[in-house]
Amino acid sequence: MSDPLSLSLSDLRDGDTAVVTGLGDASALGVDDEGRETLVARLRDLGFVPGAHCEVVARMWFGDPLAVRIGGSTFALRRVEAAAVRVERAGTRAAA
Repeated sequence: MSDPLSLSLSDLRDGDTAVVTGLGDASALGVDDEGRETLVARLRDLGFVPGAHCEVVARMWFGDPLAVRIGGSTFALRRVEAAAVRVERAGTRAAA
């Protein structure tokens, strides 16, 4: 069962900050398993790992691509790539 507070990075707006909760389904890319594994590895190498803080710096017209700051660097991600990153908006985790 998925976390109700979790959403994809592609759902965030300019200026939103979030914490990465994991790397989800990359099937929207329409590539084979090897392509999905390559995307997940690339995202992980860029710093999209659970617990990392990120911020959407800018979205181009029609929302593609997004400029995302993570770990002191800024990267451009296509919307379908950002959709593979699961996040939780900063400050929204309910107290346990």
